[in-house]
Amino acid sequence: MTQQRRRKVERAKLYESPVYLELTKRLASNVRRVRVAKGWTQEEAAHHCGMPVRLLQGIEAGTNNVTLVTLARLVEGFSVDAQKLLAPTEDDEK
Repeated sequence: MTQQRRRKVERAKLYESPVYLELTKRLASNVRRVRVAKGWTQEEAAHHCGMPVRLLQGIEAGTNNVTLVTLARLVEGFSVDAQKLLAPTEDDEK
């Protein structure tokens, strides 16, 4: 059973906005796709990105609110442009 982090009441609605949910979904899907394309396990990808495995797992699950610092670590670790990680996924285009 996964426990959600507590969020400030005044910000709770922001985490339910369609834009936030869409960006989180895109990032999760694209990070997973790039990692698999490189043939890396989550552990290997986390190492390349300089982050804990649990953080990468949360990103791929779409449960983490990713900061720009974390996005930069993903970009550097995967050697991709940030646009590739935030691009619409195939599911979005259907």
